[in-house]
Amino acid sequence: MRKRDQFDIPGAGLSRRAILQGIAALSATPFIAMPGMAFAAGEPRYGGSFIVGSGSEPRHLNLNITTDSSTKLISNPVFSKLVGLKTDFTPVADLAKSWKISEDGLVYTFTLEEGVKWHDGEPFSADDVKFTFEKVLFEYHNIGKALGQYVASITTPDPATVVFTLKSPNDVFLTFIASQSYIQPKHLYDGTDIMTNPANTAPVGTGPFKFSEWARGREVVLMRNEDYFRKDRPYVDRIVSRFIPEASSRVRALEAGEVDYLAYFDLPPSMVGTLRDNPDITVVGEGHNAWGSIVELMMNLDKAPYNDVRVRQAITHAIDRQFIIDKANFGLSKVATGPISSQIAWAYNPDTRQYPYAPDTANKLLDEAGLARDGNGVRFKAGIVVTRTIEANVKSAQIIAEQLKNVGIDAEVLAIDDASSSETVYIKRSFDMYVQSLTTGPDPAMGMQRQYISSNIRPIPFTNGIGYRNPQVDDLLMKAASNPDRVKRAELYKEVSAVICEDAALVWLYENAAFSAFNSAFGNLHSWAAESNYNYGDVFWKEGEEKRA
Repeated sequence: MRKRDQFDIPGAGLSRRAILQGIAALSATPFIAMPGMAFAAGEPRYGGSFIVGSGSEPRHLNLNITTDSSTKLISNPVFSKLVGLKTDFTPVADLAKSWKISEDGLVYTFTLEEGVKWHDGEPFSADDVKFTFEKVLFEYHNIGKALGQYVASITTPDPATVVFTLKSPNDVFLTFIASQSYIQPKHLYDGTDIMTNPANTAPVGTGPFKFSEWARGREVVLMRNEDYFRKDRPYVDRIVSRFIPEASSRVRALEAGEVDYLAYFDLPPSMVGTLRDNPDITVVGEGHNAWGSIVELMMNLDKAPYNDVRVRQAITHAIDRQFIIDKANFGLSKVATGPISSQIAWAYNPDTRQYPYAPDTANKLLDEAGLARDGNGVRFKAGIVVTRTIEANVKSAQIIAEQLKNVGIDAEVLAIDDASSSETVYIKRSFDMYVQSLTTGPDPAMGMQRQYISSNIRPIPFTNGIGYRNPQVDDLLMKAASNPDRVKRAELYKEVSAVICEDAALVWLYENAAFSAFNSAFGNLHSWAAESNYNYGDVFWKEGEEKRA
């Protein structure tokens, strides 16, 4: 039998299982499934705590002003969206109990659940939806700002109805609503600085869990929302996100029962095989459908010598990407070929220009760029920023640094915390190179466009941090995002991928293999959502009580 952790309370001598069973005895309501949702491992039970292991501690918990994984991992259960996104990329009801789209594809009408309250007791209404889109998402979100220009108006005929009117039919708009648009309280944000509002660190939502406490450097605690508008949920009483920066310590905590869940970005690839052999732990690849994630080596194109395409091509030729996959990612991935992952099959272009591992070619290009070696054989020095809590990225950066030295680039790995890397790269843009993982899905208009369209060069995390500018690319991306025809959009994305690869805008290292792991004593994880590593608010403990008292 697995070891169980003890809660950190005075005189705690009870096992976690005993405490969970005691808490579970406090609750029960009939089970009603969310539309379109399939539950795994039996009927849900009530009570207990669910512990999430997080490698990074975010600076805030506002997931509409960053798509940072640690922020979304921790705060997702606090908030609701109009609709959620299932694994087949179709919407499922959330705050909107129904919706319809006009025949011309221009008008989206959402009918909202009634009687919903914010966690502070204030009533939720359509005005909150309108405010969230117009004043938050369309202003500060790294994807929403680009998509906002396709919206002609947002109206609220009554408190339970919100109507979006588009300027032209759009193939991606509903996907954005379902995957990225968390509704926030107008009464707390209106008339304030969105970026510094106190609610960013003590969030108020309408979701299944309420923010309770943030013990800096240790954990964030969420408690069950007893007034949640879906009266059958949530099932567990408490969710705790515990900060464990060191990768091996996170895995040991999962094995020991001290945490119950590690999302793919917090699970080192080196441990996937071992955890798969543990009957008390479930390793899952499903539920990451929305990502199309690519690990990249970004370069600051506003700095010499990275503003020279020959240097970028040389750096790409100097890197043995298959070696990185084998050594840093334990063979779990495959080489990336461009800005869109092959997982986004309909928009993927397999025939882009490639830069195979060829140090001789790299040296020749660097010579042509006028970067001669000094007496020590060094052409120039460079820093490679990387988030220190992501083991595979750190190892990738270390391998890249060694391989670049072979062509005269003296590279130093700068491993820093997640929040500092975002500030260094995206806010201050004071970097040379940066190893990161960035999603290209669920639609390229959301995942890929943000990184290459020049209008998105702004001090917001996960935007066009490289400073890439190409008017042809801007035009193609705008056309692809606004075209309602999926076939025509695919043609445009394949064309734009070819152009970006010719420019060697950055180095696409490998397509990220996504594996999350959780304690098998919990159910309803990775069972229905395209972004399952964030959608765990309806998790249940299999040893809980059948009813909530």
